[in-house]
Amino acid sequence: MRTARFFISPDWIAQSAQAFSIPAGSMHKQMTSVLRMKIGDHVSLCPNDGTELDCVITEMTKSAILGSILSCTPHQPLRPSITVCAAITKRDTFEWTLQKCTELGVTAFVPLVTDRVIKRAKDIPARWRDIVREASEQSGRAMLPVIHEPMSLKETIAFTAKHDRIVLHESLGTAAPMPSVRVMDHVALFIGPEGGFTEEDIVTLQSSPATIVQLGSLVLRAETAAVVGTAMIRFASSS
Repeated sequence: MRTARFFISPDWIAQSAQAFSIPAGSMHKQMTSVLRMKIGDHVSLCPNDGTELDCVITEMTKSAILGSILSCTPHQPLRPSITVCAAITKRDTFEWTLQKCTELGVTAFVPLVTDRVIKRAKDIPARWRDIVREASEQSGRAMLPVIHEPMSLKETIAFTAKHDRIVLHESLGTAAPMPSVRVMDHVALFIGPEGGFTEEDIVTLQSSPATIVQLGSLVLRAETAAVVGTAMIRFASSS
């Protein structure tokens, strides 16, 4: 049976005593009522610092779950780091983008607001954070991706000034393959909204500068393009 994994607050870890304490709350309820864990069960805890702690439960009460830390395993960060700058789409499709790109090891997300964006979020819904946390736990990550505040295109270009920018666009008219990413350390992948980037958007991105890529002759949905583009960067860099 696969060991349960949870991202927890660093405050719940006592490294000097090699112990942990999970207070009453949603995680405590999930472990006791949903997973029905018991004393002696192993659990993997991630304090979101790049390490994973192999732990064993030694005591369970209504107020806390207590246990011992058996070992600490550091995880190496994936390279290149990938920041997905995705235009905000409908709720279900944007949430799917967050989930799947998290599973592919994205470092950060920038919810992008362009002229064709209909849903203009002003802040980060709590559900978005829950989605990336659950996807990170499921996929074996040791650090959560960061979700930045929504930004305009110009704000995002300024924010990614130290990144190699790659823009997926379906209307170039000529083949434009994905550049080699093996020598890149930080990649910003730009994904347009439903209907794609406007020509003004593309001109702005080209002058940023950025590499404009067309993934074949088919027109992909925004969420599909985000996942395909992320996967191409991730697996090309590791091959």
